[in-house]
Amino acid sequence: MYEEILDQMQELLKDEIKNFSGDFGELEQSVTAMVMSFGKGLLQRAVNNFCNGYKGSSVPCECHSSMKFVQHRPRDIHTLFGWIKLKRAYYHCPDCGAGLAPYDLISGLGSEQLSPGLAKACCLLAVDDSFAETSRKLEELFGCKVSERTIERLVHQVGSVALQQQNRQLESFSHTKQFPESEVTPERLYVAADGTTVHEKDGWHEAKIACIYWENKQFERAKHYVARFDNSQVFGRHVWFEACCCGLREDKEVV
Repeated sequence: MYEEILDQMQELLKDEIKNFSGDFGELEQSVTAMVMSFGKGLLQRAVNNFCNGYKGSSVPCECHSSMKFVQHRPRDIHTLFGWIKLKRAYYHCPDCGAGLAPYDLISGLGSEQLSPGLAKACCLLAVDDSFAETSRKLEELFGCKVSERTIERLVHQVGSVALQQQNRQLESFSHTKQFPESEVTPERLYVAADGTTVHEKDGWHEAKIACIYWENKQFERAKHYVARFDNSQVFGRHVWFEACCCGLREDKEVV
């Protein structure tokens, strides 16, 4: 089956192969465009083969009433393969007027029209580049046009969720006194902290950042970062908690 599919795809590219001038990059672009086109079509078909959030004729509402199923409403989603149209169940509460698409919550789709894969690419690139440069690189690498404002909103949303998770984890430890489980236990763990001033809308503030890192047996370095605008005491607790997740209490040596 695999060979048959490859034979059919090669047949579709016969003109490009026939006129191949030796420019490998040009041929690679042709193959990439075909694979992306097939990927988009396959993703479009696959995603609409499911119920996509349909949970019966009604679901509970926060106002203690019931949301009624209305219909499967479309939503445009920007993926690594291009734009697709997703149909998902939509519910509406006649009492309070609230609406809900359960699939948006359980599938990893956020408020932006980005798939989880494309959103991850945006965030990974934005770690080291400006939002404008991230937008340019996305188009260069994947052919995806994502505005810098969309990337900025996405990064802020992801950062807010990560911040809330950190706060909940530390609050849980304060109540239970149960140390977090170590994700790794390297021979030597490094913990470094520093601070710098950052200008925000209401003036200058000190941003504190810590890097917790270690090397594996192949001498490859892994890093965890903690960055906060808190005072030193609160910041220190977050650094300590993250270091515990990296084996602080079990490691043979801590620097």
